[in-house]
Amino acid sequence: MTPHLLAVAMLAALVAAPLGVDAAAPDGCAVPVELQQIDVKLPHLAARLRTHRPVTIVAIGGASTAGAAAGAPDLAYPARLQKALAADFPDVAITVLNRGVARQTTQQMVERFPRDVIANAPVLVVWETGTVDAVRGIHLDDFAAALQYGIDLLKKKAFDIILVDMQYSHHTAAVIDFEHYLETLHGVGELDDIYVFPRFAIMRYWSEQNMFNFDGVSADKRARLAARAYDCIARRLADAIQRAVQ
Repeated sequence: MTPHLLAVAMLAALVAAPLGVDAAAPDGCAVPVELQQIDVKLPHLAARLRTHRPVTIVAIGGASTAGAAAGAPDLAYPARLQKALAADFPDVAITVLNRGVARQTTQQMVERFPRDVIANAPVLVVWETGTVDAVRGIHLDDFAAALQYGIDLLKKKAFDIILVDMQYSHHTAAVIDFEHYLETLHGVGELDDIYVFPRFAIMRYWSEQNMFNFDGVSADKRARLAARAYDCIARRLADAIQRAVQ
């Protein structure tokens, strides 16, 4: 197996990740304050929540959005996000639609927008992307152009947007250079005044804290650990959304 294919397999299985624990967090998924900062607002979602109208959120992305590593759609981060937001806003009907498809580039995801995103008329789009572009070595200018084109499509429909960057894995980070793609993704987000959820940095922090260890464990245990990782991501993303609508 080539190094790039090996990296894809590792990402799909979430075999990175000793995740870290902070005893101060009641859910065991704490991150440093600097990784929780968000200055961008979600005005359309905030207005919908204030008037207690139903909310549809579309999560579009790759294998980690689909939740393949956990083995069931209800364990993927979009399903866990719906549960977390329902607890935060119990008087609003919130639906998070999972539109994750494995092994797609940013451009391929954008091509799915009319059917998988726009047709559902969401108030918020959570777009996880960049991993496959980095693995395949898509030219950075092409990556940025596809990202910007997708953002422009969503903005024309007056959808709020959150971008989600790559997963962190010690093993895959040693094989794939994600840094330039992270810089590009965050740069585009900053230019467009869009919050980029720092999943890569969060997962790297959790890895350094050595909470979860995926090495040398059975497939069943790995799936359970992956489900916990997805749940942690969903909880931190829900926190970010809550701050952005205040």
